[in-house]
Amino acid sequence: MAFFAKPVHGVLWAVLAASTAVLADEPVMPGSPIKPDRIILLDIQRVGTQLFSVGERGWILRSVDQGQHWQAVPTQAQRTLTALAFADEHLGIAVGHGATLLRTTDGGQQWTRIPLDGIGHDSLLGVTHLGGGHFVAYGAFGHYLESRDGGQHWARKQVLDENFDRHIARVIVAGGRLFLFGESGTLLRSDDRGEHWQALESPYEGSFFGGLATPNGALLAFGMRGNLYRSSDQGQSWRSIELESSVALQGGQVLPDGRIALVGNAGLVALSSDDGRSFQLSKAAHGGLAQIVAVDDGALVVGDAGVQSLRLAKASGN
Repeated sequence: MAFFAKPVHGVLWAVLAASTAVLADEPVMPGSPIKPDRIILLDIQRVGTQLFSVGERGWILRSVDQGQHWQAVPTQAQRTLTALAFADEHLGIAVGHGATLLRTTDGGQQWTRIPLDGIGHDSLLGVTHLGGGHFVAYGAFGHYLESRDGGQHWARKQVLDENFDRHIARVIVAGGRLFLFGESGTLLRSDDRGEHWQALESPYEGSFFGGLATPNGALLAFGMRGNLYRSSDQGQSWRSIELESSVALQGGQVLPDGRIALVGNAGLVALSSDDGRSFQLSKAAHGGLAQIVAVDDGALVVGDAGVQSLRLAKASGN
C-alpha cells in the first residue's frame, strides 16, 4: 500500500455543512499548543516555511516544523472557517461561516476581521488569490466577492445573471482563465478574470465540491458520490474518470513531484501519476478528509479527525 496513516478517530464531516461543529472536550487558549487530532479542520495551505490550517469556531492553526507541532492563532472569529489563501508570505485571507472574512499582513501572526456588506450572515466556502492584491471570495447562494486592494475592501459581483443562486465551492485559475465549480452541476468559465461568465455544459447534475488544473493543463472537476471528470479542452467537453468509489471527493492538490492527490470522505485518498487520467485508491486515513498538502516526509491531510500524517510512496514513471 502506498499510504500509511496515524490512527485517530472523528465524526464524518461534510464541507458544505450549515452548522458549526461541536467543540473539542478541552478548550484551547490562543497561542497555546493544541492537539491536532481534537479539532475539525477544513483547509490546509503551505505559506513559505509555515503551514496554516483553519476549522471550527474560528480557529487558525500554525506550524513552523512541517506539521509536527501546532499552535492556535487568536482571531476575532467564532464561526467555522472553511478556507484560506495567501498572496505571499505576509498577506493572507481566511473565510468561513456567518460571512466571516479575516485578513493578515504579517504572515499569519495576527488576523483582523473585515466587515462585509450585502451577504448577511451567509457562509463563505472558499477564497482564491488571482495575483497581486486581487482576491475573490465566494460561497452560499451565489455570493461572489472581489477585492483588488489586498483584501481591505470587498465588493459583491454578479455571476451569470441576477438570478444565479447556486452554492459556489471553488474558483481556480487555469490557462489564464477562471473556472468555477458549484452546486447542481454548476461549471462556469471566465475569460476576463471574472468580469463575465459563461456556463459550460456539465456532465453531471449533482454538486461539485472542487476542481484543479493538472500539470499538463487539463482540468479536473470532482464532487458527490465519487464523481470525477477530466477536460483536456478548457471545459468544452468532459470525460468521466472511474474511481470504483461512491464517497464524496472534497479536495485535492498537485504534489511537488507532479502527481495529483484527491481526498474525500471515509478516509479516501486517490493518487494519479498520469495527469489525472486514472487514479489509484487507498483508504489511507480516518474520517472525512477536506484537503491535503505535501510536507518533507510525505503529506498531511485535514478533516473531521484533525491533522493526519501520510507517508507517500515515491512516484513511478507514467
